[in-house]
Amino acid sequence: MAEESRSRVIPEWNSPDLEYVEPTQVVRSFGYDIFSGPYDEEAVRHDQKTIECVLDVDGPVNETKTAYDSPEAAARDIKEKARALGATLVGITGLDPFHVYKGHDVPHANVVMIAVPMEYDEIRFGATPRHVREVLRVYAEAGAIATRLGAYIREQGYPARAHSLRFEQINMLPHARAAGLGELGKHGSLINRELGCSFRVAAVTTDLPAARDSVENHGVEDLCANCNMCVTYCPGDAISHQKEEVRGITKWVVDTAACAPYWGSYNACGICLEVCPFNARGFDGRYKKTFVETIKGIDLGEWREELKAGLQEPWAYVEKPASREEGWRNYVEGKGEAGFMIQGLPREGLAAAVYERRRAMKIDPQHHLPLGRDEPAGRAARGAG
Repeated sequence: MAEESRSRVIPEWNSPDLEYVEPTQVVRSFGYDIFSGPYDEEAVRHDQKTIECVLDVDGPVNETKTAYDSPEAAARDIKEKARALGATLVGITGLDPFHVYKGHDVPHANVVMIAVPMEYDEIRFGATPRHVREVLRVYAEAGAIATRLGAYIREQGYPARAHSLRFEQINMLPHARAAGLGELGKHGSLINRELGCSFRVAAVTTDLPAARDSVENHGVEDLCANCNMCVTYCPGDAISHQKEEVRGITKWVVDTAACAPYWGSYNACGICLEVCPFNARGFDGRYKKTFVETIKGIDLGEWREELKAGLQEPWAYVEKPASREEGWRNYVEGKGEAGFMIQGLPREGLAAAVYERRRAMKIDPQHHLPLGRDEPAGRAARGAG
């Protein structure tokens, strides 16, 4: 733990070969569990939709290719289709092997990145079920759009594979930045001039020869460098003004160990997104008044103390791993009421294709507790009702 705390990111994300670790599993590996409490039925319904997307991430390719007049014409067609399917932002970039997860074969040249906005009126309720429901709703929507877009590209005669919350073989944020969808903010999320940081992304990798976009300057560097909001409001003090070098890239990063207790105890937290001023600037200023009212309604000192007091006890809802061999974080198991959820999936009961796709991500969903084990009831995470 002490060794990990010296670096603000886990070793798997700061090694020459980038290793995939599902976010809820990262938090479990520090002894906290977002699945400690009972189901939130609406959140589970959204999550189920993200799982269903995994069934159709890839498929057969039409033997007859559509002959586009130029890469620019191909890009226009794909972007128009993505927007027709529901994407708000679309960008295209080259696949960067540096940002492909270790052990994964992604045999495509290009990446189509899409962005779907969240409603700030929902994510402003950070650290509550309302916030996480909106996050999962948008992830489900983004995943469905990517899946359908991939199918469309295959119909045109080109290989394509969708990547979303439950099936991602590439690190999507660097590709989204390269495709012009935004820049990395101090809180570790993408920020876009049009959508603030209230959006989620999905991707389609493909060999379609489409014209590529470029990085855009959204003014994030200048504003974030002088803004204290996410630093001040983060209850775990996990956000710093100082950048850090990660895999040779100097950027703002979030202290994983400091974030984990709050992310696990409070519905994936999201307070840093709630207080980001870019959300007041984006969406044509639609949320400016709401943003100001939200900030004014927070007694910072009292709020931070209340959140700190409600944290889970470390390892109360997570089984301490017996060993820490390679890949161990993905197999840390929960023991709360919903502890049978692992990497966002139940250990059984889904279509076989879902588990096959997860194995393609070097994750074996069956590598867990014996089936039929009685799960101890866990207390509800704060705000889970």
